[in-house]
Amino acid sequence: MRTRLNSIIAVAAAIGIFCLVPLIAGGQSGQRGRGTKVDISGPAPRLPNGKPSMSGVWGQVRRADVTDSHIPGYVKELPYTEWGKKQWESYDAANGDYTGTCLPFGLSRTIYGPHPIQIIQDNDYFVFLAEQNTWFHIVPTDARSYDPDLPPSWFGQSIGHWEGDKLVIETRNTNGYVRVDTIGHPLSNQARLTNTFRRIDYGHAEHTYTVDDPKTYTRPWTITETWTLKPEVSIMEYSCEEGNKDIYSGHIKAWHPPED
Repeated sequence: MRTRLNSIIAVAAAIGIFCLVPLIAGGQSGQRGRGTKVDISGPAPRLPNGKPSMSGVWGQVRRADVTDSHIPGYVKELPYTEWGKKQWESYDAANGDYTGTCLPFGLSRTIYGPHPIQIIQDNDYFVFLAEQNTWFHIVPTDARSYDPDLPPSWFGQSIGHWEGDKLVIETRNTNGYVRVDTIGHPLSNQARLTNTFRRIDYGHAEHTYTVDDPKTYTRPWTITETWTLKPEVSIMEYSCEEGNKDIYSGHIKAWHPPED
């Protein structure tokens, strides 16, 4: 098992990446208008088709390490395959992490990042707008088939369908380079990620995140948590590279795709 020291180094290196970026803002609070009050315990808003709407800016749960026992909903122990354990034990962010050179964070590292996410939704699409890396991800919610002609990508292809009032978003075709979290728990290109959203009331939504990756883990595992609406927050622009001398000087080591 990886030593505690290496884990600390990995987290510190990744956190250092954020410290080096001059134009990152963790959302901006502002008044919604004089006299405007929001009843966060009120009923969940609905789309024209009658389904619950997740539209709004959300404060998701920050998870730099999905096994961190200090954060409710954590995974006690990840069930590695032999390949997955090798990927975990050999990973060291100090030797080059893709986010350190401004490459896309991937779905889970964005969802579990430190910055807010805005969701825009209508009858046909569910759109993530993340402050982190000014990232967007568009999810059709008509349960269409996956496109076999799309190349693998950092975020993969996501398609949603409804199970009653619960929206289920399934993601496939990731490139195998992304990590689950900041500390570096691995994923392969065989991973299938499932995110579900069930809006409890106006201000809260139950979120689950499930990893089904037979190359990396011997069985699927799931995190369950509650997201909180942040009506007073606006997402801000995010620049990873502008003015980042550590990237230009080579202080941050270049990332290279891992060998299978």
